[in-house]
Amino acid sequence: MPPDMGGCGRVAAVLCCAVVVACMGGGALAVGAQGAALLAWKRTLGGGGAGALGDWSSADKSPCRWTGVSCNADGGVTELSLQFVDLLGGVPDNLAAAVGATLERLVLTGTNLSGPIPPQLGDLPALTQLDLSNNALTGSIPVSLCRPGSKLESLAVNSNHLEGAIPDAIGNLTALRELIFYDNQLEGAIPASIGKMASLEVLRGGGNKNLQGALPPEIGNCSNLTMLGLAETSISGPLPASLGQLKNLDTLAIYTALLSGPIPPELGKCASLQNIYLYENALSGSIPAQLGGLSNLKNLLLWQNNLVGVIPPELGKCTGLNVIDLSMNGITGHIPASLGNLLALQELQLSVNKMSGPIPAELARCTNLTDLELDNNQISGTIPAEIGKLTALRMLYLWANQLTGTIPPEIGGCVSLESLDLSQNALTGPIPPSMFRLPKLSKLLLIDNVLSGEIPQEIGNCTSLVRFRASGNHLAGAIPAQIGKLGHLSFLDLSSRSSTCTATPSPACCRRGCSKE
Repeated sequence: MPPDMGGCGRVAAVLCCAVVVACMGGGALAVGAQGAALLAWKRTLGGGGAGALGDWSSADKSPCRWTGVSCNADGGVTELSLQFVDLLGGVPDNLAAAVGATLERLVLTGTNLSGPIPPQLGDLPALTQLDLSNNALTGSIPVSLCRPGSKLESLAVNSNHLEGAIPDAIGNLTALRELIFYDNQLEGAIPASIGKMASLEVLRGGGNKNLQGALPPEIGNCSNLTMLGLAETSISGPLPASLGQLKNLDTLAIYTALLSGPIPPELGKCASLQNIYLYENALSGSIPAQLGGLSNLKNLLLWQNNLVGVIPPELGKCTGLNVIDLSMNGITGHIPASLGNLLALQELQLSVNKMSGPIPAELARCTNLTDLELDNNQISGTIPAEIGKLTALRMLYLWANQLTGTIPPEIGGCVSLESLDLSQNALTGPIPPSMFRLPKLSKLLLIDNVLSGEIPQEIGNCTSLVRFRASGNHLAGAIPAQIGKLGHLSFLDLSSRSSTCTATPSPACCRRGCSKE
């Protein structure tokens, strides 16, 4: 054998010799050609595969009872499935001669395999599933896997170190239902030929930073697509209007990418859509009112884009919504009262926009709300007393707005509240004692308002409090001695604009006194 023969060549030679020996009838191997081919691959593995493949023996008449091997009624090997075991070697490169006619499933996931994907895998005409995920494979996706007439239904090569472009010939895989190649180093554009894959249901290619170019309009021809995932890539340009043809699409996840242009109104035709994850892009224009027709929508995450205009009241028709996050955009106008119809809503995040007008009292109907973030806007008016009905609320951020009036005592009804920030508003009046009856409250920030009066003695009941800041107000009187009961308190800032409060002994862990920090 030439001294410079590559690793794949040596494996092929060993496999070929093993098959010949098995077929010579000399009794050297009882296991037959199929078993001989598998044993030859085993010998190329680190430690000879002794651990995971310890029951693979040449003394057996058939490989059909070996670990990871399944056969049909005629004894033909139909499946080789080894998952999350250390094999330390390469993907077998010459199974075609021995098992090519019968092998339907080749699953070698999480097996510590390295090296390239052998082009010879394209010579397995019966193969319907190829899963080489969670390994350390290098090189490119072989074009030979994309031959016309292929029976492949599932191709998973995710979580490897693959490079190069997605073959244009990928469109030949017309039987493919799952194409999964996320978390590699693939580059180039998504081929337009993908539009030929009418059976495709799942496309997951996120985490390939160098995938670039626009999403081809031909994607709209993949009428069975349920999952489209290209997050954390360099996919750019506008979303094609043809996405509206995907009536079965369940999840659209192209976040942390380079998308620009408007959200196509045609998305409102994707009747099955449950999850829209398009955050951290450069999308512009307004949120289409047509999204209000998505009756199955559960998660709408559009934060950190360049969106403008108002929140369409039609979103109030999406009664299954769990999460709305439109933070860090340029959205204007009022919070629609129709959002109060979203009884399943758990998170409403509208921070860092240009919204104005009052907080609608109708939000109190969203009794499943756990997270309400409206900070850094121009919201005005008073905090509605109805907010006390939100018994599941854990986080309420209203800071950096233009709120006026008093803090409603009803806020004490938010018994699950853990974090409350009302800073940088124009709130007046006293701190309501009911606020300190919240058993889970750990962070309370009331900085830079016009609050007055004394700190209620009930503060001693708020035993979960870790951080309390009310500086920049007009508080007066002594710090109540009951504050000494707050064993978890680590930050206390009560410095006052009027400087009329007086210090009293408090825990050593607290920052005491009335001076500005």
